[in-house]
Amino acid sequence: MKCRRIIYTSQSTKQFNKRDLLDLLHDSRAFNTMDNISGVLMHKNGLFLQIIEGKSKDLENLIERLRRDTRHNNLKIIDDQLVEDRIFANWSMGCADFDDPTLSLIPGIRTDLSDPTVIKKLITNLPELVTLLLQNND
Repeated sequence: MKCRRIIYTSQSTKQFNKRDLLDLLHDSRAFNTMDNISGVLMHKNGLFLQIIEGKSKDLENLIERLRRDTRHNNLKIIDDQLVEDRIFANWSMGCADFDDPTLSLIPGIRTDLSDPTVIKKLITNLPELVTLLLQNND
């Protein structure tokens, strides 16, 4: 079934520690479950890259809520498209904390989430990213 997928970046407004990230994930999972939104959040050095999937209206409402969230700013939509299937259908919100040194990365891709080239590679390599995240989100 067709759905919409939005990929965006944003900048945290404060230093994010593990507890802050867990709190953010808890909130995201609660809202996303209610709204039937799936996705994954990536974090590195105060930068976020998030992939969200769901019905257009639900994603539009979420983006508006995110724009008002004071935990981050500079929200930029990187990619917005209709897709045949969800990649993250089983996750209300998966997470990849690239500040965590135990996380293995996709070979050849640096995780500088502020670099547009890296973001394009992540988008291009979504299947590999999903495999990586599945290994670390079980």
